[in-house]
Amino acid sequence: MKTLISFNRRACGLLIAGVFVLLVIVLAIRTPKPSDEIVSLKVVPYSSVRVVALPPVVFDSQSYYRIIIDNNLFHPLEWTPPRPKEPYRLLGTLLSRDANTPPKAILQTTAGQRTYIVTTGEKIDAETTVIEIKAKQVTLSTKGQQRTLTLKPLF
Repeated sequence: MKTLISFNRRACGLLIAGVFVLLVIVLAIRTPKPSDEIVSLKVVPYSSVRVVALPPVVFDSQSYYRIIIDNNLFHPLEWTPPRPKEPYRLLGTLLSRDANTPPKAILQTTAGQRTYIVTTGEKIDAETTVIEIKAKQVTLSTKGQQRTLTLKPLF
């Protein structure tokens, strides 16, 4: 037991001595030398200074970093960005034989599983309007951008 206590004292003493040696080394490296403090300055007349105008910044930070985001080094090879998912799915169209009944389309949301029965010119949500209904296809307009949903064959 006595040897264990004396060993612990020796180990602590060596540890403290090592810390002091490390502290002395760090202080010796960090203290400036008298030769390092001398700085020479060259005085240049203002008339010989050339002023260069920088071109204006024509890109914002988001478009500047877009190429880095699109071509990420850590994407696997042959990786393509995911396609934007269509918020609506066409389930069917109802076309009438007489001119008095407007055509109807059955649309379903892909996220909420809500079903809409709409006619031409009707709004589905605040931004989406039905433009045209044909056999097995519907044209929608969202914020002025038109897209066509088609009924996919089951076979």
